[in-house]
Amino acid sequence: MAVSRPRHSALCDLGDRVLADKERIVRRTLNRFREELVGWQDVDDEIMAATRVFMLRNIEAFVSELERGEPVGDDLLQAARAVAARRFHQGVTFEGLLRASRLAAETLWDSVLAASRPECPEEREAALAIAGRVWRHFDTLTTAMGHAYLDEMTDRGLLGHDLLDGLLAGRGDEEAVHRIARVLHRRLADSYVVVLIRFEQPLENGALRNDRAVDHMLPAVRAALRPSEASLLVGIRQGDVVALRPAAEPSELETVRHECEQLNRTVPFEMSIGVSGWQPGPRAVATAYAEAREALDIAAGIGITGRAVTLDDVLVDHMLRASPHARRILERTLRTLTDYDDSHNSQLLLTLRAYVESGANLTRSAAALKVHPNTVVYRLRRIAEISGRAPSSMADLQVLFLALRLRDLSARTD
Repeated sequence: MAVSRPRHSALCDLGDRVLADKERIVRRTLNRFREELVGWQDVDDEIMAATRVFMLRNIEAFVSELERGEPVGDDLLQAARAVAARRFHQGVTFEGLLRASRLAAETLWDSVLAASRPECPEEREAALAIAGRVWRHFDTLTTAMGHAYLDEMTDRGLLGHDLLDGLLAGRGDEEAVHRIARVLHRRLADSYVVVLIRFEQPLENGALRNDRAVDHMLPAVRAALRPSEASLLVGIRQGDVVALRPAAEPSELETVRHECEQLNRTVPFEMSIGVSGWQPGPRAVATAYAEAREALDIAAGIGITGRAVTLDDVLVDHMLRASPHARRILERTLRTLTDYDDSHNSQLLLTLRAYVESGANLTRSAAALKVHPNTVVYRLRRIAEISGRAPSSMADLQVLFLALRLRDLSARTD
């Protein structure tokens, strides 16, 4: 039995109704993205606006193809490829890209059904005919987008890896690095602040443990770190997320701190964040990277999470980690006090800590310990006798302070 073909006018009528409803169709599609796709809950306004523009253009092109009986145009295919390339650099997974395309196709087909009048035979036939065209249209787009995504993952993805490595190695002023940047359409900055992020969860084989972490993390980093000029560069090195955030002057370091706070509020994973100081010039990126890694290692080691930490913030800890001889002297200084406390059930170490934290103020120390100031004076004398370091001497107090910091650092990393 032959299937009758719908009249062209019926196809055009349905197409016109879909076109008139395009704003609602796009809103519904974006809502489905937020509800059903991991990572879309936190997409920023810029990405959402660009997606909306592409989807409106897609519906207009589909209706035009429907009325003229033409295949998907080259302009729309090129726009789809550009979207897929951006999705790769936004950290969207390949499966996430394909799933978004399927949701968009389903929503458009649902809208065609809603626009048709089932009591009208011609419109029933037109709706069935349009169904096949919807899926062919999106199959063509998805194929083009898939190839573009994989191209980024292979060619451009490797180039992006090389660009980031070249900058981190301090070769940002070399022509080879600039050539890669031009191919990738990345605007290089004169100076950068390096941001390193590590999850509290251990990472496996230098990669984020699951796709959900990737979906949330990389787009969130790009959304939070928003330089006014040049391109933000983001990748993964040694299991940590690394971002090169353009910064024209030292004052932007405070802006980077605020951006990291925003990132911490956005991502549902506990993380440690190491940030370099501002280093002028492309060659200084290598120094900035080393600074940020040292700050991150210390922050993660002593349990600082949820805020950006620079090496200046943990400079004492950095110095203590760098000298095994200093560690040995400081550990021996406190061991005499801990041994005395253990054998005499005293509170010399607790008193020393209160004295240091109060800024060497007897009155505040006594209040913190809930004892008389004379008791603090007596205990400080005992500390001097037992450790050989007098808290009344600035030089000795500095040694005692460092010994306490080393003890805290060691306790958190054990």
